[in-house]
Amino acid sequence: MDLRLFPLNTVLFPNMRLPLHIFEERYKVMIRECIEEDAPFGVILVKSGDEVGDTPVPYEVGTTARIIQVEYLDDGRMNIFSMGHERFRTIAITTTEPYLHAEVTLLEQLPVGEAGWSVMPRARQMFDDYFKTYFSIADQWVREVYLPPDPADAADYIAARCDVPPEAKQKWLEELDPEARLRMELELISEALPEMHGRLVAHLRQKTTGFGVMN
Repeated sequence: MDLRLFPLNTVLFPNMRLPLHIFEERYKVMIRECIEEDAPFGVILVKSGDEVGDTPVPYEVGTTARIIQVEYLDDGRMNIFSMGHERFRTIAITTTEPYLHAEVTLLEQLPVGEAGWSVMPRARQMFDDYFKTYFSIADQWVREVYLPPDPADAADYIAARCDVPPEAKQKWLEELDPEARLRMELELISEALPEMHGRLVAHLRQKTTGFGVMN
């Protein structure tokens, strides 16, 4: 299939909401065309170059996005809300003017086996700890942490919400085995949690004791 591409410095996962401010002329044209045709566009991480200005070089794997809400502004600018849908791989860039078009193929994930389901209890426990700790450090309170019941959806949900560099998220996006993706994410979370817990303890101690009084 032919797909309009929107290279960004972010990784979009299926079922993830993505707000975008559309201000470059080429992307005003692209988004207007998508709206008129009720067509998706592809969000793909920039590998080299810049998402603004010259044509960037993207990674091969991205996610299709559907526009679900549009706010029209002055000078043709727009605020849009989009939703990630399906993974794809670019086969060939077909044109760069005025924006990137590519021939792409949609990617199917591998079936979830028994091992994938068996890792879900650990995933729920660790993600709950990670998410609550992350927000507690910022003085925000989370009552309940949601995680989709399906391992493939859960892996994407965790990936979209982990505070890691885009390159790490790109590896998760490209991993089509949900169990392997979950295990990669849980390994990173397990490495991050001790330091996060330490930061939270120090943060709470500072809040309750202050900086002390010099005599």
